[in-house]
Amino acid sequence: MSYIAILAGAGAALGFGISDYLAVKPLRELGYYRVTAYLLLFSTLTILPFLFYTGLATHASGFILALAALMSLLLFAGFILTYRSFIQGNLSINATIAGSYPALTVVVAVLFLGDKLTTGQIAPLVAVLLGVVLVSTKFSGLKAKKKLVAKGVENAMVASVIFSITSLFSGVYTAIVGFALMSIMGRSIGSASGFVASYATKQDLRPPKRKLLIQIILAGIMDAFGVLCWLYGVYVAPSNLPIVVGVAGFAGGVSVICALIALRERPEPKQWIGIALTVLGVIALALFS
Repeated sequence: MSYIAILAGAGAALGFGISDYLAVKPLRELGYYRVTAYLLLFSTLTILPFLFYTGLATHASGFILALAALMSLLLFAGFILTYRSFIQGNLSINATIAGSYPALTVVVAVLFLGDKLTTGQIAPLVAVLLGVVLVSTKFSGLKAKKKLVAKGVENAMVASVIFSITSLFSGVYTAIVGFALMSIMGRSIGSASGFVASYATKQDLRPPKRKLLIQIILAGIMDAFGVLCWLYGVYVAPSNLPIVVGVAGFAGGVSVICALIALRERPEPKQWIGIALTVLGVIALALFS
């Protein structure tokens, strides 16, 4: 198992997990389009020096670059759905679900790319599936006859599907496009899309107040750190993708820790089991890939 892949995945998990936590308060006060636009703008500005260092040289054709731009728009949709879920419900629950995308990445690779499912991957996949079901369900609603699905779960689940698709694309084409260029395309196109969506929905486009702006800047820097680690891991060797994706999936675990300590969220007991199964299942997928 490549130590570079493990370190890259760990860096991505730390960056994405902390970024999600830092984005929660601005999201709930300012809305997801505006926060996404500024967060990805600062992420883009953080990545720029790496692009200057590596240069714009790429082996990608115009078609692949166009496909990368399309994937960037899809990634933006994933951001929006994830952030909507954070506004609607608990960070600890929805970050876990959105972070379960490594399991879906394996499934998509098996169904559409002809990859074979190994014996060691079956148990982790089942654990993730069961974990998502448990963490998504509000068992207290059974007695009260209320809605059983936790708030925001639907958006987090769709986001997880989107992230699995964009992850596969990145794994295949980052070595061709270049990790810095791939990073900056995803973030710059996402930021521009956020500003366009904010304008179209007549939201305030002005920079937020100082305290929230600082939090968004820090979230953008951590997002840039996460994506650079992620893409560098697969840039060095595309075969690292399952390990990088699997370890990076612990971003949900990082967000859970932040939510418990700083936001004082308290999931139900069975949801705790679901969080543990999902996070551990995602890590196990990396170990057995």
